[in-house]
Amino acid sequence: MTLPTSPAPPSASPLAGRVVLLTGAGRGLGLLTAETLLDQGATVVANHRSPSEGLERLASKHRDRFRLVPGDVATDDTAALLASEARRFGRLDVLVHNAAITRDQPLVRMSVEDWDEVQRVNLRGAFLTTKYAVKSMMRARYGRIIYISSITALTGNAGQAAYASSKAGLHGLAMTVSQEYASYNIRTATLAPGILDTGLGATVAGPQRRRMTDRSLLGLGEAARTAETIAFLASPAADYINATVIRSDGGMRY
Repeated sequence: MTLPTSPAPPSASPLAGRVVLLTGAGRGLGLLTAETLLDQGATVVANHRSPSEGLERLASKHRDRFRLVPGDVATDDTAALLASEARRFGRLDVLVHNAAITRDQPLVRMSVEDWDEVQRVNLRGAFLTTKYAVKSMMRARYGRIIYISSITALTGNAGQAAYASSKAGLHGLAMTVSQEYASYNIRTATLAPGILDTGLGATVAGPQRRRMTDRSLLGLGEAARTAETIAFLASPAADYINATVIRSDGGMRY
């Protein structure tokens, strides 16, 4: 049996006609991803917990193809609303789950509250957004789900027990979703970026920054290039990529 491929018509824009739900879009990699998806023709429903000038700029520039939905993705109401807002455009083709937080501490000093909050946002948020997105994708018999993990999920990192564990959990979720819903032509991929010029990579300096960048054969990564990788995974060109982790770390050494 041959499953259908992309529902979008051919176009010079790689993502023309595709509706993408993006979480964690307020700043950093999420904001760059929203901009890249829009530039490549996608319609984007973007979730954020707090407004930013960048999101407002995108909303003004792409009024017909961009919708902002504030809220906490780890709550059932917000996750359901996001999928509902995407369906207002007619369908939901792609989910990019990027929302995440950190509460970094050595394990013996980490509070239960901090551990639980990281798991709540990073993993429960992924579970809920996936749950509601998959329901829409099953009806259309088409879907792409991209989880933004981290190289720490594969290598660990001192002081990041909660974060690394939650990011590793995304791959287990992705593998399971791909098996449960393959018959509906729903596919998953987990992207594991290395150290980027946004987020943690943008906040450290001096010897610590050199230690971080020296771990990669290519040094500090450009978040804009990672956003383009995400856009590729959301495009028809990635239709045969499924149930795998893609490392985007410049060749990390451990």
